[in-house]
Amino acid sequence: MATVREALGLAVEYHLQGGLTEARELYGRILAVEPDQPHALHLLGVLDGQEGRPVEAMAQIRRAIASAPGIADFHANIGKLAMALGRTDEAVALHRRALTLCPGHPDALAGLAPVLAEGAPTDEAVSVLRQRLRLTPEDGGLCFSLARMLRARGEAAEATAAYRRLIVLDPTHVAACNNLGNLLRAGGAVEQAVASFRCATRLAPGSATMPVNLGAALAELGRTEAATAAFRRAIACQPDNGDAYFGLGSAFSGPCPSDGLRVMSHGLRAAPDHPGLLYALGVLHAGRGEDTMATGFWARGVEVVPEDAACRMALCVGQLRHVYADGAELASRREAYARHLAALDGLIGPSAPIEARLSACDLAGSHLPFLLAYQGMDNRTLQETYGGIVAGLMAARLGSRIPTTPETPRASTRPRPARTRLRVGIVSSYFHDHSVWRAILAGWLTRLDPERFTLLGYHVTGEQDACTALAASRCAVFRRGLGVVERWAETIVADQPDVLLFPEVGMEPMTHRLAALRLAAVQAVAWGHPDTTGLPTLDHYLSGDLLEPPDGDAFYSERLVRLPNLGCHVEPTRRPVVSVTRGRLGLPGGAPAFLCSQSLFKYLPQHDHVFPSIAAALPGSRFLFFRHRQATVTRSLEDRLERAFAVQGLDSREYCVFADQLDHDAYLATLRVMDVYLDSIGFSGFNTALQAVEAGLPVVTARGRFMRGRLAAALLDRLGMADAVAKSPDDFIEDAICLGRDPAARTIRKARQTAALPTVYRDQAAIVGLERFLTG
Repeated sequence: MATVREALGLAVEYHLQGGLTEARELYGRILAVEPDQPHALHLLGVLDGQEGRPVEAMAQIRRAIASAPGIADFHANIGKLAMALGRTDEAVALHRRALTLCPGHPDALAGLAPVLAEGAPTDEAVSVLRQRLRLTPEDGGLCFSLARMLRARGEAAEATAAYRRLIVLDPTHVAACNNLGNLLRAGGAVEQAVASFRCATRLAPGSATMPVNLGAALAELGRTEAATAAFRRAIACQPDNGDAYFGLGSAFSGPCPSDGLRVMSHGLRAAPDHPGLLYALGVLHAGRGEDTMATGFWARGVEVVPEDAACRMALCVGQLRHVYADGAELASRREAYARHLAALDGLIGPSAPIEARLSACDLAGSHLPFLLAYQGMDNRTLQETYGGIVAGLMAARLGSRIPTTPETPRASTRPRPARTRLRVGIVSSYFHDHSVWRAILAGWLTRLDPERFTLLGYHVTGEQDACTALAASRCAVFRRGLGVVERWAETIVADQPDVLLFPEVGMEPMTHRLAALRLAAVQAVAWGHPDTTGLPTLDHYLSGDLLEPPDGDAFYSERLVRLPNLGCHVEPTRRPVVSVTRGRLGLPGGAPAFLCSQSLFKYLPQHDHVFPSIAAALPGSRFLFFRHRQATVTRSLEDRLERAFAVQGLDSREYCVFADQLDHDAYLATLRVMDVYLDSIGFSGFNTALQAVEAGLPVVTARGRFMRGRLAAALLDRLGMADAVAKSPDDFIEDAICLGRDPAARTIRKARQTAALPTVYRDQAAIVGLERFLTG
């Protein structure tokens, strides 16, 4: 009599040759002799499945697994049966078990890959698809799924390769050409993206999506005429395509914003719920100073598409105003900002799904909460939330393209590298004549010891002048014009700075994007925009000992570093080469003239009473302000001052003069025809106060709660004139009245300021403090 092994071999032979009846009989005989024979049970189950009895088949194979649980084929085959019965979760579990028992099992991969291809881009899904494609490299469907997943995970290079591979397999695959174009454009290869979009447009001539993407890429290259043609083609294909109107309006908005507004308004009538159009219309109205209309469009966008991150971010930051009508509006808008920020954090913050962050990553830097610093409050918690969002978006955008740079713990002493000179990178958009250059950058570049420090400059915007040339001459490398953030980040990392310094963060988009990345082991920001950044990627905040209150550390997410004195090395301001008369400024001769030259958003409503209180004591006096570029901002402050003066029975128009902005030379000349410089309370001026002192103009200031409200006071401290700093708004008013009324008092104040002025210039102690920070 044949053995069980021999009988099983004969049964398998019948089975493979299609003799199913004979195979079934032999399997039955084997099981009669050996009821738990696993292979006979398994193959009998396979045969049942072939004959259309999946339930019986699964029962047989379960018995086989019970007898021999470690055989991968059993799990893979019962997985196929479970899938055929629509029991997907069970099938997936069985295929996973098969792969655990036998990694790379072909049937298990074949069963699992199609299921995972439809799901989330998990590590398992990507691994299974890659393994399956090695076995079936011609499977275009799986190749497309893999490319889609890699793109969703932010693995741009691998996704690009997968799409290229698919296009080789199927040159007519429209989605592959289109998606490849999107990847290339996002990575800065816009010319290649245009070619890919053109291919997709040819393959799908009736689609509006392809010419929209083509138009966007052409617009990015500055080919406005070709871009508008592409957008018009999309509208011809689909007259209610909001994306096409958005692109067409954006193309027009550069040379003529009113044309862009007209096109997008027309588009909104065709596609009334299109979030992109609602977002863009809000941006255009905000640029015109029409804040209420802007936030209305963004609010509608959020209402229509709650998950639209662009409208939600714009609506959030749009709560911040240049000038508030009163304290109640300031408090209300701050509360609204916090509420919208929390919603934004839930939508695209660090804990949000990677897909959400990837889809929103281009928003990083697009809406900066610059105006938050001017509300006169502690912003640390809000800034940490905003900073976490932006850092998460930038990590999603560039995480796979930047080598991991280990950060140094903030509280630890950083070991000095083995090389002789420390490589110090400086990232800024202000390597030109600007307040940030004068107060911070120039001292760093000209005074850091070149024998100990190699400077690397990264000028992220295009403005250039003699200061730019000086900066370039002081740097071993001086980069500019690199374009997209990816190129900037990769270049900085390749240059290998030991420390990366940002003189300011919060005023300009590209600097903010780069500061939100980990590009060096140690990263620090200075007070060019004097508020905490909230960015988890910035380790230290470089300030000055005289600038900070005793409890200043509590207001920063970064570790506060108090450099000696004012913390900066400044040079004397050049004398103006032009002259200005009071008449040109609309000021009468003889009456006390107070210079109020801060940006209008520095003037908080709770301090409006200061001006009429001074005016009431000094009839005929004048307060010189400078208009904002948006007329609505100027009008808002004028209205507020009108109400404040009316409380004291005065007409603000008789006292307050709003002049057009002056160039820097004319402004310096203006200082010399004024009587008193009035600092803004709560958000002080540094360069303006220093220039007032240099011009012989007495400075009236009060010491604020935060560093940004103590800049002019710190300057007077450095001059040895702490006694001249007002202790309260009432003291501020009294000092201003005294100086406005008494020319002799002005002369004495001027003499004290001028005599001590050399102590402010060329403070080497601040540079030594910076060098100690850099090396220690």
